[in-house]
Amino acid sequence: MRRRRLLTAVAGLLGILVIVGGVAAVVSGPGHAASRPNAVTSTSAVIPATAAAPSGGLQPVAPTTAIPADTPVQQQDDQGFTQGFASAANEASMGRVEAIALPAPAVAGGWPALTPNDTPDGWTREFVSGLLDIDFSHQTLGTLGPWLVAQSGADLLPGIPAGVQNRMLNATLLDPATTPGETSPIPSAAQWQADSAAGVRWTVSTVQVTPDAHWQQMVDAGWQPRDLYAAVEDVTAVLKVTSGTATTSHRISMVVQLGSGLYHQGYGTALVASWTET
Repeated sequence: MRRRRLLTAVAGLLGILVIVGGVAAVVSGPGHAASRPNAVTSTSAVIPATAAAPSGGLQPVAPTTAIPADTPVQQQDDQGFTQGFASAANEASMGRVEAIALPAPAVAGGWPALTPNDTPDGWTREFVSGLLDIDFSHQTLGTLGPWLVAQSGADLLPGIPAGVQNRMLNATLLDPATTPGETSPIPSAAQWQADSAAGVRWTVSTVQVTPDAHWQQMVDAGWQPRDLYAAVEDVTAVLKVTSGTATTSHRISMVVQLGSGLYHQGYGTALVASWTET
């Protein structure tokens, strides 16, 4: 019973993954290790497919995976995830996500080239800063989609369809309507245009990253993901919004799900969820 309650708590955390509309997450295999996971294989990996060929030297990278020990805890939790994803609401949501046409990965339009990182907190800080440090007059919404694909990570939770495994990041940030209950920090096209005309700038600072407690508890209890770079990170930060001479500060939070980078070695971002701003 305790195990079932824990899985339910993590399912609530995963939200769009298990209960449509919740938080970002993924499997937290080696936890907050300071170095790359030791057991490394690239078999049974999903190679991402996009609507166009990669550009700028970006090439698909197979996720780093290993087969977990077939323990009773592993069997129980794998089955719990699979059954959760099989709900009618989740199947409908994932069907919408699978229908998204991904652009080719590219780093252009003023978006930064991120450095591959072998620590979950290091990658998360870099990704969040790259995503939310925005000069709306010099960065475009149209080039954000390709940038997100370039930073994406695999979502290899049990029961996630192959056609969804590389689309959740773009879905949660650019098309949150595909995952009911979620909101995104990224403005609409109309708001982006208005912010561009007004010379609005966003700057993120004081980024704090901690492993999600519920998820870590589940992993510590014996369940292991097959993606060795899977992790769930809780993030808080300060977002400064500057327009003209006026600057306002906002407390923000989100959950970031990580997985094997699909276009670079190390960690990538599988999705972002549970966005709040005050």
